[in-house]
Amino acid sequence: MPRGWRCRPWRHSWWCRAGRGLDKRRQSDQPFPIVNSGVIMRRFVMALCLVLVPEAALAWPSWLSFGTEPKAVAPRSRPPGLDFGDKSKAGDCAITFDDGPGPHTGVLLELLATHKVKATFFVLGQHARAYPDLIRRMLAEGHEVENHSWDHPDMRKLDEAARRKEIEDTMAQLKSLGADPHFFRPPYGAYDPALVELARKEGLEVVLWSRDSEDWRYHSVSAIEGNILPAGQGAHGIFLFHDIHDSTIAAMGGVLDDLGAHGCRFVTMGQYRIAAAVSPDQAPTRPTEPHQR
Repeated sequence: MPRGWRCRPWRHSWWCRAGRGLDKRRQSDQPFPIVNSGVIMRRFVMALCLVLVPEAALAWPSWLSFGTEPKAVAPRSRPPGLDFGDKSKAGDCAITFDDGPGPHTGVLLELLATHKVKATFFVLGQHARAYPDLIRRMLAEGHEVENHSWDHPDMRKLDEAARRKEIEDTMAQLKSLGADPHFFRPPYGAYDPALVELARKEGLEVVLWSRDSEDWRYHSVSAIEGNILPAGQGAHGIFLFHDIHDSTIAAMGGVLDDLGAHGCRFVTMGQYRIAAAVSPDQAPTRPTEPHQR
């Protein structure tokens, strides 16, 4: 005689009661209804899920419904620096430097003058205060001086008052030296919609870049030069450098020669913005992941 269904220690659970029912049907030689066994199996699987799977993982993907397929996810909107890069005229190259001025900036200005290149400097307010003569020299030599915050924080981590202070203190410092900024480049390239709106209220347009030299990562001339003209990419866009690194200054002569040989027309950020003819409404609306310094 077959042994009956044992339920200890969970004798009051639904699978125990279901097992007793199956045991009675087996002893009475009655057929097992397919529908009921399917219900039992589904309940059993659901019970295991509730026990073994975290609650957050139980969301049922819509594409798992029978007869449907997953839908493609729309790409994220691109920041304006990248949009400018895509929509600029072929050959327009905006050379930009972040985080200065610093001890190497004077040498860089001499190099730019030798190559007859006008650049755009996104400067820190505290460095502008420390090197006021370099700011005046930038302006006198035809370069543009723009806002990069006061001391390079991740602006997304600041409240509105602190964000405003970063921008306004830098604006006041630069204007006292004769600059009239029109652009704001957030430190690390990290922004959110509220920061974009705040910058607009301050009369500034948020701008990023489309070519990253990665001179903050690779402190060698060959690496910096190699990052500027990757294979298959034309010579145009917004180029990001940092004039606080001596390796960047050492590489700039070769970089400018290479870009010129590839047909670059060197323009300032303001000139580039006009040529790109991008509406301010296309400024970024989604947060970004922070770029390293």
